[in-house]
Amino acid sequence: MAFRFRRSVKLGKGLRLNVSKRGVGVSMGTTGLRHSIHSTGSRTNTIGIPGTGLSYVDRSYGDKKSSISNAVPKNEQKQAENEWIVQQYDHYIHAITSMHQKVLESINWKEIYHTPAPFPEGEMGPLEREASLTYDQYNPSLLERIFKRLADKKQAELLGAIQEAKKDDEATYRKWQQLTELASDVLNGESGAYERVIKNSDKFNDMRDRSVLHVINPDTVEMDVHVEPRDIIPKKKVQLTKTGKVSKRKMNKSSYYRIVNEFVCSHALWTARCLFASLPVETCVVHMTETAINTATGHYEQRVLLSVLFDRRTMNQLNMALVNPLDAIGNFQHHVDFRVTKGFRAVNRMTIQ
Repeated sequence: MAFRFRRSVKLGKGLRLNVSKRGVGVSMGTTGLRHSIHSTGSRTNTIGIPGTGLSYVDRSYGDKKSSISNAVPKNEQKQAENEWIVQQYDHYIHAITSMHQKVLESINWKEIYHTPAPFPEGEMGPLEREASLTYDQYNPSLLERIFKRLADKKQAELLGAIQEAKKDDEATYRKWQQLTELASDVLNGESGAYERVIKNSDKFNDMRDRSVLHVINPDTVEMDVHVEPRDIIPKKKVQLTKTGKVSKRKMNKSSYYRIVNEFVCSHALWTARCLFASLPVETCVVHMTETAINTATGHYEQRVLLSVLFDRRTMNQLNMALVNPLDAIGNFQHHVDFRVTKGFRAVNRMTIQ
């Protein structure tokens, strides 16, 4: 019987050091938002919000030179492990406060609408034509001429290929038809089309289950996005001491709430960017909400942390790669009540004048 050795040391909320015979690993974050790294060089990053069903997972494997070798002195190996822990912590904080910087591709609905048909309706498609040409040019081999059943089998296969090609052509045509019809509906500002786009867009994969879209008019949409900062932001600060050890200390209130503020503002900007990239609207209202106890009733309720009225023109003028999310929100009309040592307080929703 083989024995296994594995030890998991909790370094703080959501941060663990895992030691086994295979090496040392570090995992950080909460459910649905984790970063893992192993001394063998493998890395796994899952970036998102807990409870979102986020499906994006990035895995990479370092080569032998980048992994920690047993030949490395223990003190140097320990130092490298500690540096990895702090590096992953810093990467985690950066990931949740820089969502607005993600590269984003816009949908050109006019281009889609004017895309020509893959082939004229009612005519033979390119795949079927190619398969038919192959059938017409079929020339039985000597063996197939001797054994007719082989020739019959080959011809049956070629005829089957024609039918399959026809089905593929028809599927291509239907897809083009559906896309152009959707593009037409979107360009006409139909609310149902807007909702279908958001429902099926990959851009909203990580927030689809916690967001609700409201179409106000063809030029304006509104979206509620639910977040839970208390489950996202670590309560402790992880850093290296002068001697190279990992220090985990409770984060002071101002530092903690600054990260909360950056996270919420960054997420709001990212949501607005996704809406502008997906729909031909000129304005969008984004409400960032969370679940909190109403002290007057003792019940959990949804409260608005931040409400912003974004306009496309101003958004396009911002350099997302360099902008600070807290400062960027100031470019738009918004409602927010944030205290440095207390965080967000409930605010009213922005309304369209």
